[in-house]
Amino acid sequence: MKFKAYQWGELLGILFLLASTAAQIFYVEPLRREIEWRLAAFAMQQNAQVQIEATYGTHIATLKALNAPQAGITAAETERDATLARFRTANANISDYLIDKEQVENYLQIIVIGLFAVGLLLAGFGRAMEMRASGKPE
Repeated sequence: MKFKAYQWGELLGILFLLASTAAQIFYVEPLRREIEWRLAAFAMQQNAQVQIEATYGTHIATLKALNAPQAGITAAETERDATLARFRTANANISDYLIDKEQVENYLQIIVIGLFAVGLLLAGFGRAMEMRASGKPE
């Protein structure tokens, strides 16, 4: 059995449709979920950072109100700064990751849409040529 050119085109179009679906399922969706998880973790981390900053602020204000020794106040401020510095490093890591991965997600979406469009055109053209060759006006 010998295939005609439009039948090969239709077959190739169907393969492109399958490739676009596979790319969406196996690459784009997991990447999108990972980005959403990291955004949720980032939001929780931001809330924790605000709470810790408020807790240390209250602690330092209480020490000052009780006329605690300056060494105790300085130690609390140093501990606060060290804790908040860890949050800033984690914030930078998450934001760098998200900036990198969102660009990859955009490129993958463009590839998926392109594969789908080309596959749809090829499959539709092949089907139209098949109907034309059979002589049926359906």
